Amino acid sequence: MTISPAAMALLEEHLEAPMSRLLGLRLIAVAAGEITLQADPQAMFRNRLGVMHGGYIAALLDCACGLAGGTLMPEATFSLTAELKTSYLRKIEITSGPLTLVGRVQKAGRQLLFTEGVIRDRAGRDLATATSTLIVQSTAGRSQGQ
Repeated sequence: MTISPAAMALLEEHLEAPMSRLLGLRLIAVAAGEITLQADPQAMFRNRLGVMHGGYIAALLDCACGLAGGTLMPEATFSLTAELKTSYLRKIEITSGPLTLVGRVQKAGRQLLFTEGVIRDRAGRDLATATSTLIVQSTAGRSQGQ
């Protein structure tokens, strides 16, 4: 199933946003309700122990979950993260990359979307997972940069 032109435009806008560019997100595949991205762990995202910081990992998962939800957005809507639960399964190091991020919609409603995401290393091992609840919002009255 393909995604709407409006949803694709939102996806492209998100991938050009400063945070997405900072994270180095690259689109690999997209379908309605599912997205696959890649990112390379960078030294600037390491914590004091030399592994990737939990905030970096959560940000990657938030993007994967949010973008999966975005593939189902009707015209004149977008989604915002209301809740994100992250599970850190294995340490992520610079040598773990490239990382594959997969986001998938579990259930889509008119006002809420329930999504899941996973980060895998180059060998296909799950490194971190997340579940997310997204709130559907109207673009009416949305100011630039909001």
